[in-house]
Amino acid sequence: MNLKFLNVCAALGVVALTVYVLIIGQSFLQPLVVAVMLWYLMITLQQTIMATRRFGFAIPYGPAMLLAIAGVAAAIWLLVALINSSVSELIASAPQYQDRFQQLVRQGAQLMGLPQENPIEGLIGRINIPTMVQRTAFALASLTGDLGLILIYTGFLLLEHRTFGRKLEAMARTEVQHKEVRTAFQEISHDIKTYVRIKTVLGLITALLVYGIMKAVGLQLAEFWAVVTFISYFIPTVGAIISVLGPMLLLIVQFTDWVLIGSVSIAIVAIQVVMNNAVEPKLVGRSLNLSSLVIIVSLVFWGLVWGVLGMFLCVPFMVIINIVLSKFEATRPIAIMLSADGNIGVRANAAKPPPAPARAPGAD
Repeated sequence: MNLKFLNVCAALGVVALTVYVLIIGQSFLQPLVVAVMLWYLMITLQQTIMATRRFGFAIPYGPAMLLAIAGVAAAIWLLVALINSSVSELIASAPQYQDRFQQLVRQGAQLMGLPQENPIEGLIGRINIPTMVQRTAFALASLTGDLGLILIYTGFLLLEHRTFGRKLEAMARTEVQHKEVRTAFQEISHDIKTYVRIKTVLGLITALLVYGIMKAVGLQLAEFWAVVTFISYFIPTVGAIISVLGPMLLLIVQFTDWVLIGSVSIAIVAIQVVMNNAVEPKLVGRSLNLSSLVIIVSLVFWGLVWGVLGMFLCVPFMVIINIVLSKFEATRPIAIMLSADGNIGVRANAAKPPPAPARAPGAD
């Protein structure tokens, strides 16, 4: 009994220490984690290019990796350019939005029959849009400032990529441990790559549809909110709310036609509902075996620890944690509780991944 109590205390101590290190060391850990994300995205894109055959010709490992790096670099450059131009436009339009916002507040107070000077109008009127825009621009500039360090980390990860799998397997002392390490690594790699691939494609489709609607009605900052829609698609639940509320508030501030505002808002909400509740569950639900409650709790926890980046990473983190827990008898019940259906056995598609190319041992 005393031994079990000590084990529980030790486990709680390790968890508390881990959370403390994550919070204290976030300035160092966050660029490294973002670099790992970019590395994983490049590897996923490289394997997709190699698996795609055109005219009976398969692209070799080297050219496929160069194409993947170039594609991700071009996407980053495009995102940074769109965000910079949109932030500049937003800063210039912020005073206009502030005037329109205060006008709407006064109109709302009149509709509710409130006197000219009332606490509600005074409280809402304290919202300063130019100040909020400046803080947002500062946060984006801080993220851009870490871009150089992130790219350095990503480059070294790419250099280590071809030997990483063999290093993990070399840590095993017996053939059984060797097989368990390989299986766990294959499952983690398969699930995260599948998640990244599906989320990227669906997020891009959602962003393009929303962008088309916003551009058709002449909504300002359509490019910015298209980028926000794409990025927030990786954040469960909260991301959809952010990508819907932002354009809706801008519609209210920019236009006075409530029929136009309502119809565009309904269209944006419909796109999010269809993609998140109809299309995505049919694809992601077959690949990841995580409880919906676990995803929401993970979203809140990582949001408190690392903010938006933690919310962005909560699902990949839980996939890794659940697979690792399922590999040990003592923690297997926890993995069962975290799963969606209680089945934590090795799936066929994870147990037999496609063979790695000859020039890239350990790629999977």
